[in-house]
Amino acid sequence: HTHTHTHTHTRSSDRAHTETHTMDVTSLKSFKGFHVEQILGDDSLSKHVAVLGRFEGHEGQAIVKVSRRHFATESIPRLLSEETKTVLHFENDVYTKFDATVPADFAEVTIDVTYPATAKHIAKATAQQFVMVKETAEVYAEVTQAYITSLPTAAIQWVYNVLDKKSEVERLILEDPDPEVGFMLHPDLKWDQVHPESLYCLAICHRRDIRSLRDLTSAHLPLLTNMRAKAVATIYEKYGIAEDKLRIFVHYQPTYYHFHVHFVHTSYMGSGTACGQAHLLDDVIENIANVSSDYYQKRTLHFSLGESHPLLQRFRKRKTLAA
Repeated sequence: HTHTHTHTHTRSSDRAHTETHTMDVTSLKSFKGFHVEQILGDDSLSKHVAVLGRFEGHEGQAIVKVSRRHFATESIPRLLSEETKTVLHFENDVYTKFDATVPADFAEVTIDVTYPATAKHIAKATAQQFVMVKETAEVYAEVTQAYITSLPTAAIQWVYNVLDKKSEVERLILEDPDPEVGFMLHPDLKWDQVHPESLYCLAICHRRDIRSLRDLTSAHLPLLTNMRAKAVATIYEKYGIAEDKLRIFVHYQPTYYHFHVHFVHTSYMGSGTACGQAHLLDDVIENIANVSSDYYQKRTLHFSLGESHPLLQRFRKRKTLAA
């Protein structure tokens, strides 16, 4: 764990004295001593809330995301039994709505912790407005490329840890070790690996010189087709999910600039599947193979960016987008 030695001065001077090191979150048994500082986001659609706070006696902030769990279909009969108590909330013709108290195990939630959380983590977890951006090839070269180059290697160190098998080894679904067309397939942390209809996997390529969609040319077609074919086959073998039940796409802009592909069940409708961010891999292959090798170097791309995204600040600074 990193020792930062920079203490946050708070109104509670005794806390400043005791905040000496980061904590080992893996040993967390409860949230005793956790202080909520701010609600970062409250999503009624995906039923989760993101909270910013601190663990008493430890330095650094933590993002805690609390999510409602998916219902296990085999336990529905017990959910709809005398154990569930109801109070009428609304009625109209054939439609009624109830507030209900369910058995304790149905009230379980999933908690994701990001700690220590950086300013970038906090910005990403904070609910924000999005704007559409138009990026020409010239603007990419002038603004976006400079932004990508400015990012510290530390921002994708976790990707290299995965590729070097220093972390997430136990979660590895498939590896093709070839340095040119090889990749690793892992389940995304969004997926519980239990419910196939919410399947979400990530394929991360071994090559470290492809940062985004903009870098792809016909030279990368063997990599793209290999990633697609092997991941699709493995997902079918391991989880029984057929190719026509998979949405396969890349993000632009991506969250991190090391080329990766998303493999998602067609029933999953999270924010990452939206137009203005997701580009279907089949369309990418088609455009490069049949339209032009330098298709993604030449064309204007449109995408959405959150108001607090540092790249958006750069666009506005260069006056390529009206503020």
